[in-house]
Amino acid sequence: MNAFDELEKIKRAGLPQLLVLYGEEEDVVQELKSRLLEFVQFDNADLGQAYFDLTPANANLALEELESLPFFVEQKLVILENLSNLTTAKKTVFDDKQLSRFENFLNHPVETTQLILILHGKLDSRLKLTKKLKTQATLLEAQELKPQELTRVFADTGFSSGVLQRVFEKSNFSFPVVKQNLSLLKTYVGEREVTVEDVEKVVPKSLQDNIFLLTDLILKGKVAEARELVHDLILQGEELIKILVILTNSFRLYYQVKVMQSKGWNEAKQTSALKIHPYRIKLANQQVRKMQEDYLSRALLSLIELDYKIKSSGVDANYLFDLALIKLALKDL
Repeated sequence: MNAFDELEKIKRAGLPQLLVLYGEEEDVVQELKSRLLEFVQFDNADLGQAYFDLTPANANLALEELESLPFFVEQKLVILENLSNLTTAKKTVFDDKQLSRFENFLNHPVETTQLILILHGKLDSRLKLTKKLKTQATLLEAQELKPQELTRVFADTGFSSGVLQRVFEKSNFSFPVVKQNLSLLKTYVGEREVTVEDVEKVVPKSLQDNIFLLTDLILKGKVAEARELVHDLILQGEELIKILVILTNSFRLYYQVKVMQSKGWNEAKQTSALKIHPYRIKLANQQVRKMQEDYLSRALLSLIELDYKIKSSGVDANYLFDLALIKLALKDL
């Protein structure tokens, strides 16, 4: 169960007295924060709610708000963000005395006060305060989402499952890229329903998509088209060495999949062994079904050698890459 599922449980059960949102996946932290603030209907003008983006300058004021009884309302909500003392960031907002006051609140919480902590980064598990929080608080940890989790997170966006799946694929299942591309689609279509055709038209190809296309052109022996695609990517500002790294990783995957195919492994077993997204495994199986294992082995070795030559020989990198590309496409290895 991921943090978004936990948040849905909180929405049904009610906000706990102490909630900690934290994690190293910053885009996921921000999305959870947005949904959490929407759930509690946070309003700066509400006398029963207080928010502090903590700094040494406002630390005492935040603690006073936390320790005091609510005025004019029965229940008070205090939100403290960036209490970096509790993370591995090695930054301090509270001094020792202020930390002692905060610990005292945790030991003797004001029953009419609910506290939300929003922390950006990894909790420092060595700290006594962190250990206390882990036993007393409800924790929402922002982690990288698996593909099936992405589907649940964006299920209420109004997009069809087919549209969402294609957006995920074109976004390489990256949470921030998915969110950006969904926003782009909404802006493009306005009020009408989004189609898969809209996705193909509007969502830009990622570098990974283009490298997949490049490998497809190479495997089909289309030399001119492959060289033109590399030229276009460089004109768009992509670094040649970055293209080479992703291309090498693609051929490494193809070779691994081919070996596993020869052993009779199905796609599920391949996915488990390689620990990468099932969609990439599926595409790789389609690509290499008619390829020779020996060619893929030699292609992978030639790309590894190319990387070494570019970094050590002093010969023009574009020339070396172009020559290797032609040899790969013509299977002259």
